Amino acid sequence: METGGTADRCGGVWSMPPQTPGTAGSKSPHGRSGAVCAPEAPVLSRLLTSDHSLLEILLRLPLLAATPLPVLVRGEPGTGKELVVEALWALSDRRDRPLHRLNCAVLTPELASSELFGHQRGAFTGAEQTTLGKFRLAHGGTLFLDEVGDLPLSVQPRLLRAVEQGEIEPVGGQGSRRVDVRLIAATNQNLPRLIHQGRFRRDLYDRLAVLDIALPPLRERGEDLFLLAHHFLEAAAARYQRPVTGLSAKARKRLQSYHWPGNVRELRNVITRAVLFSAGPDIQEGELLFPPPQEQPAAPLHHPFATPVPPVYGAFPKRTAPSTSRPLPGQLRELLGETGGNVSALARRLGVCTRTLYRWLKACGLNPQELRPQPGISVRPRAGEGAWPHNLRTASTHRLPPGP
Repeated sequence: METGGTADRCGGVWSMPPQTPGTAGSKSPHGRSGAVCAPEAPVLSRLLTSDHSLLEILLRLPLLAATPLPVLVRGEPGTGKELVVEALWALSDRRDRPLHRLNCAVLTPELASSELFGHQRGAFTGAEQTTLGKFRLAHGGTLFLDEVGDLPLSVQPRLLRAVEQGEIEPVGGQGSRRVDVRLIAATNQNLPRLIHQGRFRRDLYDRLAVLDIALPPLRERGEDLFLLAHHFLEAAAARYQRPVTGLSAKARKRLQSYHWPGNVRELRNVITRAVLFSAGPDIQEGELLFPPPQEQPAAPLHHPFATPVPPVYGAFPKRTAPSTSRPLPGQLRELLGETGGNVSALARRLGVCTRTLYRWLKACGLNPQELRPQPGISVRPRAGEGAWPHNLRTASTHRLPPGP
């Protein structure tokens, strides 16, 4: 198993349970039985977890890969969205064609149309030659739209047409072209919130999320924190030839108390730095260096209690002075919904400690779990498929049946 370069894009390493058919007797790189390394999808061998929700997703990937339906992969930065996308492609019957990628976060409206659908020579200033575009390049294969929540709103109707009708029209061209593309999209944004703000089309969301995979953040993955920490520790110690073998008790406690906004990617970086600077065989608490918190975006004016927290620089995050004013229950629920039920993020936004915020939530009868996107896989029925609802905009979400 690769441990260096692969970790740069890794959201974790998963391992199938021993009972999974076709894996009996196999060994993982850590000596655990039941490692998944399908010949056609070696990407799965990079994934290690004991978390039930991630194992459930892994068990369903071959089923999802076998369909031509669009897939939306959701999750915070560093949770492993790209690896899931690669696995879906590698397990599909389109794996003999390249996986084409496009990062929507770096595209202007004009560039997005050209990159997706191509353009004719002379269609705009600087268009000196005809370009095919990602959809035509991916014809017969798979197209991965990363950070799809950042796709310019003006381009979204054209993407909707491509998904619904399988037709595209190059910029500056006349007439449409048929394309056969399996579309996979990923985002770290809350698309329903963007829909509410008028920044993302509801009909496009319904089309992209026919199959919806939600990856849990590292802070909700239980023992995976130390499973992955030791994996990255061993990999870094071997790569840089450092005599580091473990974590001190205080270091373990510090890892547990941190909220991990960068998830597994951030954990890898923290552990790698600690291995490089450790003075002994065990990493100490003071050798765990965390990045400074990012500046919080300005709060909407209609949320009087949602004041932004200025950035704090240093190895360890500091708290702002706690607020003495508790928001009203309705305001608190709305703010909690905006963070997707993330108590740590809301506490930073309000400038209070998480203990205070939990006390407020309890007093208001609010449960953060109810507002969090549940990890796992859901299926949105497509129009005309059996007895499922025909209106995608109002269709309910259907859970897949239990795995083997």
